[in-house]
Amino acid sequence: MRRGVAALGLAVVGLVAGGCDEEVEPSGPRGGWPLGAAGMACQLLDYAVVEQALGTAFDTAGGATVESTYSCVLTQGEREYPDLTLAVTPTSANEVIFMATLVPSGASDVEDLGRSAYLMHRPADDGHGPAVEVGWLSASGRLVVLRYTFAEGADAEAVAEMSTRIADYAQQLEQSLPVAATSEGTAS
Repeated sequence: MRRGVAALGLAVVGLVAGGCDEEVEPSGPRGGWPLGAAGMACQLLDYAVVEQALGTAFDTAGGATVESTYSCVLTQGEREYPDLTLAVTPTSANEVIFMATLVPSGASDVEDLGRSAYLMHRPADDGHGPAVEVGWLSASGRLVVLRYTFAEGADAEAVAEMSTRIADYAQQLEQSLPVAATSEGTAS
């Protein structure tokens, strides 16, 4: 069980860090294609809702899947950053396993999000600014990671504000996740 959960965590991290391999462009209200046309986890997102929740307008989406993990990355046309990445994968992990094996070192707890959740800031790196990440063990039987990565030059105030915004948006996403079926055919 532990090895499976660790592999699951690595798959999610790989998708979040590596982006997506399928791109639909243009998309959304600015380009005429709905966000869900990108498939994968993009079907859980809506450009207008993301813009209202996070204060950033995105117009390009790409979706990918690796094994049973689905992801979506939103960007602004040809610009790499900012971006918003969502990765979703089914899991049988409980709260103890989630906290012990999937929560990054230095993360803080997020109250009232799924069964267990964390929030963390990632430092700026080559080509991009800092990132704010929220990950949670959903009540729907999924591991979900949502990360907003800033363009270079983002200030501490913007990062702090995004921490609140992304945690609130994660609450909205949690409410929209359908209940996953277990192998016995019942909801988890």
